[in-house]
Amino acid sequence: MSDTEPGGRMAKARERELRYLMSFNMRKVNRYMFGLLVVYLALNFADTITTLEAMTSGPSFVELNPIAATLFAMNFWGFVAALAIKYAPAVPLAYITFMRGGKEGAVHYRMIKIAGLVALGASVLFLTFVVGSNAIMLARFYGYV
Repeated sequence: MSDTEPGGRMAKARERELRYLMSFNMRKVNRYMFGLLVVYLALNFADTITTLEAMTSGPSFVELNPIAATLFAMNFWGFVAALAIKYAPAVPLAYITFMRGGKEGAVHYRMIKIAGLVALGASVLFLTFVVGSNAIMLARFYGYV
């Protein structure tokens, strides 16, 4: 099949993508995913702690997330609901991280694992920014910086 025939380029692109997907060492991917999941959960906890510290430090701190702010206004049950929403993404991420079954050579298994790795990496980067921002604001408030 040549590049000029219908489907020729698509077939070559699919073959190239399949080779790339099959090139991943799944043991390393699983190790990276586990490490990222632990960091993700720790950052989620740190975000919760820094947010609570900021909100109890004084009226100069407000929750900028409109959903969380509304839930926090509902006192204890709103806080519980906010935590449930905050930690809900950990369930599918943990499922993907610990997912077994199927052959490791199966394309769908590899696609799900690589997608989970990318999602965990992006989540860790985002939460690192959020926790860092919270920590800097608290440090400035208490005069450490």
